Amino acid sequence: MIRKSIFAAAAISLAVSAVAQEPKDPPSSGNSVEPGTQGVVGDNFGYTFSDSSGATCQFDFVDISASGAPTFSGDDVASAPIPIPTDFDFYGTQVTELVMASNGYLSTDNTDTGPDLSNDCPLPATPSTGGGARIYPMHDDLISDGFYEYFANCPRPSDQFPVSGLGCHVFQWNNVTHFGGGGPWSFQAILYDDSYEIVFQHLAGNPEDGSGSTTGIQNAAADDGLTYACNTAGTVVADTAQCFVHPAPSARGVGVPVPTMSRYGFVALVLVLMALGGIMLVRRTG
Repeated sequence: MIRKSIFAAAAISLAVSAVAQEPKDPPSSGNSVEPGTQGVVGDNFGYTFSDSSGATCQFDFVDISASGAPTFSGDDVASAPIPIPTDFDFYGTQVTELVMASNGYLSTDNTDTGPDLSNDCPLPATPSTGGGARIYPMHDDLISDGFYEYFANCPRPSDQFPVSGLGCHVFQWNNVTHFGGGGPWSFQAILYDDSYEIVFQHLAGNPEDGSGSTTGIQNAAADDGLTYACNTAGTVVADTAQCFVHPAPSARGVGVPVPTMSRYGFVALVLVLMALGGIMLVRRTG
């Protein structure tokens, strides 16, 4: 991958470490926010979400642990800014780079060094450290290894525009453990070109299943956001996906769906064409 090679040769491999600025608290059990109705819950900007319990959000994990570029490794650390040279809009702003933090989030704040270990719940919420717009597949006090890879044709098609062959950026948190124990497991965020869809996917191994973490998105001003789940056990479980849909995808991302037809529809079409052909033949010979 050209972009991956450029990225690997650049500063991405230089993880920026920082001394924790917050106490390491045990997982909270309060402020529970349950996931809402499929595809209905939305924020002021217009994002909506669904998950893999329904038909509009598939679980199809794209494992890049062997092929992706390393971005960071450790506790309370972050990657160097990762270039996003393709078309990706987030809350009405074109994203050009993202920082990937070991504590389970992406940020547009390129000065974020990763110490924000206190999960923000519910969203929107002003981060305790750092800033910028944020994407939270699983914000928690985590120790993890980060990987990034760009695909010109995403191995996991976009749920909204599956026939358009969109590219995607895959950010994977690998060998994840909770500070103090628990794990390991892996999860990822996939950002799609042009459709602007955001997908989170989670593998098995997380003993908390959402009891002490936040999953969702929010804008840079921290005054608009969409919470899928926070501090609620059993909400982010093994082999599941959560899909966040942008209200106004690019025209390039919409594509033109290929018409599909059932076997019975095809047979009916053939019969109609045969009948029309017979009528024309009768008229010619009449």
